[in-house]
Amino acid sequence: MVSEELNGKPIELVFHNIHEHGVEIMDMWINEIETRTGGRIRFAKTSGENSELIAAADVVRDVPAMSSRYPLLNLVQVPFVFPDSTVGSKVIAQLYAEFRELREELSDVKVIGLGTGALMAIFSSRDWGPICTLEDFKGARTRSLTPIDGVIEALGGKPLHVGYLEIRQLLEKGQLDATVLGILPAYNFKLAEGPAPYCTIPGARSVTMHPIRLYMKRDTWDSLPPDIRVIIDEMGPDGKDCWYAVQSGTDADNHLVEAMEYIRQNGEMVKVAPGELDRWHQQIQPNLESVVNEVEAQGLPARKFFKRMNELVAEYSQI
Repeated sequence: MVSEELNGKPIELVFHNIHEHGVEIMDMWINEIETRTGGRIRFAKTSGENSELIAAADVVRDVPAMSSRYPLLNLVQVPFVFPDSTVGSKVIAQLYAEFRELREELSDVKVIGLGTGALMAIFSSRDWGPICTLEDFKGARTRSLTPIDGVIEALGGKPLHVGYLEIRQLLEKGQLDATVLGILPAYNFKLAEGPAPYCTIPGARSVTMHPIRLYMKRDTWDSLPPDIRVIIDEMGPDGKDCWYAVQSGTDADNHLVEAMEYIRQNGEMVKVAPGELDRWHQQIQPNLESVVNEVEAQGLPARKFFKRMNELVAEYSQI
């Protein structure tokens, strides 16, 4: 790659976006890098879950939400913490700056951006009906992810692990009753006019929130000129004010407006009454304590991390 620049040609890299969800942050980041480097880097783009494309890419935007490999990062997925991606993205970037253990946990690749996805919700099928109470949730076969399986069980659901792209089909076939899913992909899948018109958002905080990671392969990073590495580092992932956290969060929330309107027009926004929401919180509390204790038992500062995460949410929600 450096040899390309020595020959007077731009360095050519491949950017792979695993889940697009209609957001623009990939193009925004690429344009910003190309501008800041004066065109010394150019990007080709690929997308999707194809493992060969991911392996061939230099830069990858992914959702590291399903693995036990990142126990501290998984605490970001604890329910009812983040109000939106603007706050969530700033919080996760600040936690990365403050906690050496989180940086070490993610050091298998060169992280160059961190954020959170947009608001998530519980979508239930036409046959199952709207989920307003714990009783409504009881027995629902629900698409879940490992870090929140215990929460789904505590609420009465039956967590199932299914492929991301299988969700709509399984809902249509009656093999799923509900799914925990981001509102943006639910919009892309057109669930409201299809198999799952009921969207339950329990209160002002997201039912869970996925971490979003932008990373560069180590070999690619090591091959770049030092001044270009400095430019990339300046954009993220450290701190609440870094370019990537601010722009990624704002981009996700801006696209949420259209997605929410689609659901209102084609489905039903289901509210959980305040008293009922208190029941939900009480029901999951033992599981949350267990999750934090399990991470703490691995020698990681889970309690300190979780406490600081909530402090930052409160602080950034007031800005």
